[in-house]
Amino acid sequence: MRPTSHPHYLTSPGLFPWVPPAGGLRTWGCGEHFDALRIPATLAPPLVAALQAAGGSGPVLADPYSGSWHILLDPGTAQPGPWACHGIRLLRPGTRLTIPAADVTVGPDLHWHTPPGVGRTHAEALNAAFASQPGTTHRPRNSR
Repeated sequence: MRPTSHPHYLTSPGLFPWVPPAGGLRTWGCGEHFDALRIPATLAPPLVAALQAAGGSGPVLADPYSGSWHILLDPGTAQPGPWACHGIRLLRPGTRLTIPAADVTVGPDLHWHTPPGVGRTHAEALNAAFASQPGTTHRPRNSR
């Protein structure tokens, strides 16, 4: 299968088919074109910097209104577990996430910290970024 035949792959230079045109917004369900990891804005900048240092350069949304950032990954690549700490959550499939146009990179509203088309974030790079950050180490919950 050619990479462009699957909907979450780039189909034109720099754009995923789920990114709306300039001036637009679109809402998608997580798991459809991407998985999303929600991070409190207070933790996001150093974690995203560590992620980028670990080789993750995929799309990252910043939402000042909700006080959260979202790291987008290919659908089905992130599993629940290691991120369940300090308010960091893997959004469930079907959870709706609003996506702005790729050129919306600043402002007091929803915008891209790392716009789509720059690269991809893989779960391995995400794990490495979490492991490098003090205070984000996952502690397994007691199964009793």
